[in-house]
Amino acid sequence: MDASNRPGVIRLLIYMLVAAGMSGGFAGWVQSSEAALWTADLNIPDWTPVGILPNLISILIMQLIAISLWITQRSERGAFRYVAAALILGIVAGLVLQLCITFGGQDVQAGFLASLVLWLYALFALAIVGRCSRPASWLLWPLFAWLTFVVALSFEVMRLNNTSTFVGGL
Repeated sequence: MDASNRPGVIRLLIYMLVAAGMSGGFAGWVQSSEAALWTADLNIPDWTPVGILPNLISILIMQLIAISLWITQRSERGAFRYVAAALILGIVAGLVLQLCITFGGQDVQAGFLASLVLWLYALFALAIVGRCSRPASWLLWPLFAWLTFVVALSFEVMRLNNTSTFVGGL
């Protein structure tokens, strides 16, 4: 792709607006549906972020993902940039799916498994995106750090709300 056909600043702004809309939409869904009542009844560890902090982190991370996607699409790595861009979009789909499984299904065990699978996928995607564009992969590291925290938190929530045999003797 020559320089005149690469995504420009307008596309970046569109990506960032869509990312902000998705973050706000899902935060609103979780906090205004019966998922909010379900989470209020869960036993959670003392180190669980509360209030607006998770929403702000979500908005920031989605913005970094949008910028990473844009940088990847501007890469000069030929067809490899399409693979990297698809992996980044897969991360976004995984985030949506993880939210739907955890809060839509109201199941802490399934939420932990979804978080763990997303963490593994993000690790793989981070390695591939890094081969396409180092700056794009650097922007995904805060996402990976947040997903690491989410896996630890969801495991602890699952352990504290031992409602099935999945966590057994933990």
